[in-house]
Amino acid sequence: MSGSTTTIDARPVVVIEFGNEIPPRSFDPVLPPELYENRLRIDPLRYPQLAEQVPDLAAQARHWAAEILAAGSPRAVFAYCSAAELATLLVDELPGSGIALIVFDPAVPGPGTPQELLLDLALGMDDTLAPSEVPDITGLPASEALRLASSFLRSLVTRAAPDLDDEIADELTEGQRAWLGFTLSAAAERSAQPKLGRVVLSTDSEWAEADACSVHRTELNVRDLFGTPAVTPLVAELLSAPAAEEALGEEEPCSRTS
Repeated sequence: MSGSTTTIDARPVVVIEFGNEIPPRSFDPVLPPELYENRLRIDPLRYPQLAEQVPDLAAQARHWAAEILAAGSPRAVFAYCSAAELATLLVDELPGSGIALIVFDPAVPGPGTPQELLLDLALGMDDTLAPSEVPDITGLPASEALRLASSFLRSLVTRAAPDLDDEIADELTEGQRAWLGFTLSAAAERSAQPKLGRVVLSTDSEWAEADACSVHRTELNVRDLFGTPAVTPLVAELLSAPAAEEALGEEEPCSRTS
């Protein structure tokens, strides 16, 4: 008796998600159910000493690649927002071919993004602050910008609690400082936009088709893009697409709109 069998790809998928983001975004609602038990979650903000230093994205990618390979090379890497370039570098670090890169609402931080984040973080800690009280870190070397911003964030904690131990102030601001460390690394000057794999966009996002293998525009807002299974069929389609299409620049243009 003859027949055909379907080969099941048992390799894990990697999801890159920011753990302390408010409101949180996760790929859990959009992944096909069969992937739930075989996914590896990476939080870029948990890179060692990210609250104290600004390692370049390539170093971060190498670190996470080593962590991932302990479980085997994945079939796909999912990322969103400012993790887009990190995800691209991560895929480059992983051995083998055919690793799909799927990015939702990619964003590339600009020179002013760290300052905007610092202002948001500071106001979240003390909503009585005037913007002029927040130090300007724009244009500073990344390490100096993180040092100045970290000192200011600690001062907001000790202003409210003057007797607080310095070590506790460090712990209370570690999450905010890690956000700044990552954002400063992602905002580093670059010669060109990162080349992404398959991009899925909500209604308010945009990405140039020339900078991706394929761009898929949905009619969903950000909340529904991440919070409902509306794009699960699209995700399944992207995962099953021919791996050769990921070789950007080696094939005919594969960008399309859906």
